[in-house]
Amino acid sequence: MTIAAIVVTYNRKDLLTECMEHLLGQTRKVDSIIVIDNASTDDTGKLFETGAVFDKDNVDYRLMSENLGGAGGFYEGVRYAYHKGFDWIWIMDDDTIPDTDALEAFCNAMKYLPENVSYLASAVYGMNGEAMNVPVPDSRPSDSGYPDWYRYSDKGLIKILNATFVSIMVSSAAVKKVGLPYKKFFIWGDDKEYTLRLTKYYGPAFMVGDSRVLHKRKIVKPISIKYEDDPKRIDQFYYNYRNILINDHEYVKGARSVLSRIFHFETMCLRILFDKKSKYRWKKVWVVQKGIFGYLSGDYDRKAFKERFKI
Repeated sequence: MTIAAIVVTYNRKDLLTECMEHLLGQTRKVDSIIVIDNASTDDTGKLFETGAVFDKDNVDYRLMSENLGGAGGFYEGVRYAYHKGFDWIWIMDDDTIPDTDALEAFCNAMKYLPENVSYLASAVYGMNGEAMNVPVPDSRPSDSGYPDWYRYSDKGLIKILNATFVSIMVSSAAVKKVGLPYKKFFIWGDDKEYTLRLTKYYGPAFMVGDSRVLHKRKIVKPISIKYEDDPKRIDQFYYNYRNILINDHEYVKGARSVLSRIFHFETMCLRILFDKKSKYRWKKVWVVQKGIFGYLSGDYDRKAFKERFKI
């Protein structure tokens, strides 16, 4: 069994360095570490030059010509690893710091699980040991009519429906069946869409309790435009709200779910407008409206979205 790790990075060479050190120190060696650099401008590439710290036989550094966003980076990484013929593809951000036995825990878990597993997810923790990026348990009925998310709980395994790209390991057989991450999401929602696609169209997924990773994100709580003070990041929330609506339409209850979500967004906008402590109130409201219109107008290319199963 061969395993490639995919790390997507952009202008965070210090975090990337720590992530790489922990990947290289895994108790179960990673067969290849593929770094997708989204056109960094902070000399990230120097870490991989001949004779540099990460000039290793099992490290494959790939510099993109432009910033493709997280979604584009994971698309390129998974596509590259799949065509290289690896059996499993371990996906993570550059601020993911895996415990040294995180990969070994994934491999041990496979002894207990069915062959058609689509992906495995790590248990993610913040800087103070708090839970982060928590997967959604799979509460869909099993053959018995009851949810069976706890079937392997005695092994530290929980059946899940979707997870984030902080640390998941995807089967190449599943990639062959359902395709690649949807790159046109750019950021936010691409991991939810892809993991939902995997569990809906391929097979079950599980969180492995013994596979632990530290997520060095500054904000531990779920990201919200309401509390965002960086005007540059506020603009990026357009993708968040557009992509949420796309995912709701595709994987929840179609138009009914979308209408309910839009109502929630508009209510949130009213609260932002009346919150005098909130910075950039009108800008935030405009970005949310832009995201809603982006979904309604189909600026994400609906035809391409329907064809996302192709590799």
